[in-house]
Amino acid sequence: MIVDKLLTRRGWRVVSHSMLAAAGIGLLYLLAGMVIEGIQHGYPLNWWILGVAITLSLWTVALGSMLAKAELTEWR
Repeated sequence: MIVDKLLTRRGWRVVSHSMLAAAGIGLLYLLAGMVIEGIQHGYPLNWWILGVAITLSLWTVALGSMLAKAELTEWR
């Protein structure tokens, strides 16, 4: 059963890495919404801050997905 696999140490690591990737995707979604709202209200954008935030969220997604894949393929 799937719950038995999640209750192992490896299962919890896979879940936590997947949650890290999901948090990065959620951060990117919220950031895009804030940018769209700012554009609609006519606020100027700071491209450096926006670039750093997008880079951080994409890095979080990449890190979480790489760690989950490494855990599932038993990479050492």
